[in-house]
Amino acid sequence: MAKKISFGLSVKEVQNAIKEIKEYQNSLTGKCEELCRRLSAEGIVIAQAHIGSSGFGKYVRLSTEICPEKAGCKAIFFMEDSQKIVSKWQNQDGVQSKEISPALMLEFGAGLPAQNPANIPGVGTGTYGAHGNEPGWWYMDLEGQWHYATGVSPKMPMYNAGKELKDKVVEIAREVFKN
Repeated sequence: MAKKISFGLSVKEVQNAIKEIKEYQNSLTGKCEELCRRLSAEGIVIAQAHIGSSGFGKYVRLSTEICPEKAGCKAIFFMEDSQKIVSKWQNQDGVQSKEISPALMLEFGAGLPAQNPANIPGVGTGTYGAHGNEPGWWYMDLEGQWHYATGVSPKMPMYNAGKELKDKVVEIAREVFKN
């Protein structure tokens, strides 16, 4: 993407060259912003595909923040809870409840299927543990019925979006900066 500017040494030619350089500089800023928009939008599409039809998808919001900067642009795409889920169950102490983050459940899962592909400390298979020879646990719902559980498998929408987007950055940048 080399830009060549040729000019003579007259005042008018130097002024025209300065004008052309400023126009080029402004076009680069716009292209940086376009690159940020394209990458963020693609990241959201990829994350949404990994969320799929999971039950937690309706409780999260995918969004972007794009900030023009002097040297270009800064962008982030993110997932956040649009509301929490309250889980209720019974044990010998009575009715228990816990507020659950749908975004964290989507990303990391819970219980035995939980994953930590990037080896982040403190993230991964929970310590709720096995009871007896079974790899899961039993819990009683509010109606007194027993249910067996092993946890929730992670969908990892943000991890996978970052991984897949990494392979598309050069292609998208070439499209944006081709002119």
